[in-house]
Amino acid sequence: MGRLAGKVAIVTGAAQGTGAVIARLFVEEGARVVLADVKDEPGREVARGLGDAARFVHLDVRRPEDWKAAVASTVSAFGGVHVLVNNAAILLLAPLTGTSREDFLRIVEVNQLGPFLGIQAVFEPMKTGGGGSIVNISSSDGIKGMNGVAAYASSKWGVRGLTKCAAMELGRYRIRVNAICPEAGNPFMSAPFLPEMSDIANVPHQMMQAILKAPDHATPASRLEDVARMALFLASDESLSCTAADFVVDAGLWAGVYQKGVPSA
Repeated sequence: MGRLAGKVAIVTGAAQGTGAVIARLFVEEGARVVLADVKDEPGREVARGLGDAARFVHLDVRRPEDWKAAVASTVSAFGGVHVLVNNAAILLLAPLTGTSREDFLRIVEVNQLGPFLGIQAVFEPMKTGGGGSIVNISSSDGIKGMNGVAAYASSKWGVRGLTKCAAMELGRYRIRVNAICPEAGNPFMSAPFLPEMSDIANVPHQMMQAILKAPDHATPASRLEDVARMALFLASDESLSCTAADFVVDAGLWAGVYQKGVPSA
């Protein structure tokens, strides 16, 4: 029996990248999964590949009416909602002084308002079903500062704050809320900012190699599967004592500064 046997999950941003990897792992572990995205055809293709345990719904996470329809479709198809993974996000690489008001709000609407609306939408079915788990995908940029990502990092810091507030309010209904802060993200988000002919699928690995300059086996944060496995743990009953917490998946990249010349192991 899989670790998510009997559970029904909604995964946003599931047409590709991190969301698709999470959806596949959830199905492998026995869950029935609704993949939600604005990219209809890629999303349907992923869902078809997962068989009868998966469905695709169109969802613009900025729109309450889309959330209402997605949750209703999930309950109709599978009988309830036990898990929500708020994964959908967009990226903007631009200097703070070169970021327009419109671009800033566009990032906030998807990355921060989206999870807020999602939590509201699944509250009633989770409450009725006796509880559940909400997993918000933040970012390592949500625990640090970095040039060029003022809008994105601000939104991901906000996701962590939302996570803690929601966990405090919903805990009485046995609804857990946690955040994952990965270093590796959906490589397709970075695509518009990369040179032409870049190997999109290899972007997370290349980024970690450039930062850590370590061999493959030492950079697990470059693998989206590791983010999915953390989401699996938080979605499962193995994490019943975990709520209001940040789970960093970054291979220790932001643990501190390693000083060369200082005695160490």
